[in-house]
Amino acid sequence: MARLSASTARSARGKPAANGAGTKRTRRERVADKEDAIVAAAYDIILAKGLARTTIAEIARRAGVAEGTVYLYFENKDALGQAVLAAFYARLTARAAAGVKKHAGVRAKLRFLARHHLESIMRESAILEMIAITDRNSEAYEGSALYRMNKDYVAVFDAVFRDGVLAGDIAKDKPLWIMRDVFFGGLEYAMRTIMVRGRKKNVDDAVAGIVDLIIPASAPAAAENDLARLTGRLETVAMKLESVAANKRAVRS
Repeated sequence: MARLSASTARSARGKPAANGAGTKRTRRERVADKEDAIVAAAYDIILAKGLARTTIAEIARRAGVAEGTVYLYFENKDALGQAVLAAFYARLTARAAAGVKKHAGVRAKLRFLARHHLESIMRESAILEMIAITDRNSEAYEGSALYRMNKDYVAVFDAVFRDGVLAGDIAKDKPLWIMRDVFFGGLEYAMRTIMVRGRKKNVDDAVAGIVDLIIPASAPAAAENDLARLTGRLETVAMKLESVAANKRAVRS
């Protein structure tokens, strides 16, 4: 995987991008760049080895800094892991938000989001293992940094879902929170199955199957059949009205 860029890492923390080439660097910008280099190095190594087998010494060598310098920015390895996780979520969310804008129709947007999520968590599963650092079942989870990052990410799905309900593509009786859990939970279980089987085709099957749970593939056909039946009934009524009108004209004449 390509190394996490400085601008990507910085965006995860909400810091401004560096000035253009030829512009004198401020001390704050130089400090930010060094921090970004440490996070980027940690990202690469954790992705390859996992957090438990990654050492601060390795990260320092990859970032081109002294080991003691890492501790000037991060209290410990877990704190650095949280920064890596923040960078992951920032990129995941940004790509999801940008991607849905390129697709027309609720089904196409959901298919994109499903593929984006599934392929991302398969590719960067070692990064997701760090979520265990924060206990998602604890009382401290709600309001935590992880909670906010996850909420920002799933908000992209929520917006597409609400648009689908308004457009009539998704049934109004489907609760958003349940469909959200079905969507992401189903994809995460699918990831485990696919990685065990090692079959690329299963990605397509998983994406189609999960989206069909929200918008059944038969829904458009059913809607067309309903419309056809309604049109037929209206035509029958129109023919009867015309027949009655014709009889009345015949009686008058």
